[in-house]
Amino acid sequence: MTDYTIRVYKNRDYNAVRMLFAEGMMEHVPATCAYILKLPRVQFVLFISFITLLLISRSYLLSLISLAVVFTAGRRLLMSEFHQYVEESQRGDLLDIEESYMASNNSCFWVAESGGRVIGMVGVQSVPRSGEVMTLRRLSVAKDRRHQGIARTLCLKVIEFAAQRGFKVVRLETSMIQTASHQLYEKLGFQKTDSKILPSLFGRFANFSIMTYEYGINDD
Repeated sequence: MTDYTIRVYKNRDYNAVRMLFAEGMMEHVPATCAYILKLPRVQFVLFISFITLLLISRSYLLSLISLAVVFTAGRRLLMSEFHQYVEESQRGDLLDIEESYMASNNSCFWVAESGGRVIGMVGVQSVPRSGEVMTLRRLSVAKDRRHQGIARTLCLKVIEFAAQRGFKVVRLETSMIQTASHQLYEKLGFQKTDSKILPSLFGRFANFSIMTYEYGINDD
């Protein structure tokens, strides 16, 4: 028996939704750091830097400290990338959630609530100039409430909404590091249809890709 309910977004949820989104995005920083550190080109640069510093300073300690400084600076740059994305999103569709998701018959936003607290959220919008495709957006669940079926229930809500309005496809985008999300989508029946490198300096350097998944809605 679940201890949460899924309901349509209300204005009083505004701050909780924006905070839940920001917290969820920033949680991806450690995994992204680990991915970058495994890249051969990054390991090569770090190795050459260490050897160069060692030859100049003749001190293992100073060389290691210098590498730690470089790593810290890199992590700050990565966090800045994520902060920028969060800020862009909060100035975009999450600035006026009512207008972005609740003003049209073919868009909606839901929250999962437990004990008066917003613990999950998801939105859906129709693709402009398409009568067949809807986009699932902003799926997020509070860290302490994961692995309880909340994300799955929210996804099913979106699929049901799209089917009721006669749409044929539910589409979403997710980053390559969100492996738990990939597993969820694939278990629900989503198929990966595309993968593209993030169009930014970071994306090109790290070969960081964004994946597209689609769910086909049967007429029956």
